[in-house]
Amino acid sequence: MVGSTLLLVAVTVARLGPEPRPVAIVLVWLACITPPLVRIDVTERRLPNRLVLPALAIAVPLTAVDAAMRGVAPLQPLLMGFAVGAVLYVCAVFGGLGMGDVKLGALLGLAVGCFGMSAVLLFAMVSVSSAGLAGVVVVFLARSRGGSAGWRTRIPFGPFLLFGCWSAIAASA
Repeated sequence: MVGSTLLLVAVTVARLGPEPRPVAIVLVWLACITPPLVRIDVTERRLPNRLVLPALAIAVPLTAVDAAMRGVAPLQPLLMGFAVGAVLYVCAVFGGLGMGDVKLGALLGLAVGCFGMSAVLLFAMVSVSSAGLAGVVVVFLARSRGGSAGWRTRIPFGPFLLFGCWSAIAASA
């Protein structure tokens, strides 16, 4: 877990460079909670509030300040976090996701929102496509072994949200 945390901190440092930015605090915090969130979601199918909510509470003001310092409207990352959370909430209402995914998505939308709309779109695309690909592999493997996996088979979505987030941050220009 320490190695993956250090790798994500390195991605943060490489992406932000020497310029001090408030979003760095959010990203380092996110780097620290990413490995336990993945492990917990894979093993227990939940994303604990004790990890997500404090990060979300810190991310709201820090991303707004970060945007203002860069000369961007402070509402931009807030709106992107809200938009990601709202889309995931609609999915949760219709039974596809849990509320932990909604809260994590809002947090990640805030963080990625500091890198612009194209980064948020990349985050969404990578998250959904990687989860879809994993779902197809799970169904195929289960059926090839005589299992009954189908389109209703559940997989944890948190790891794919985190993968999409870090991919978008690493790739953003």
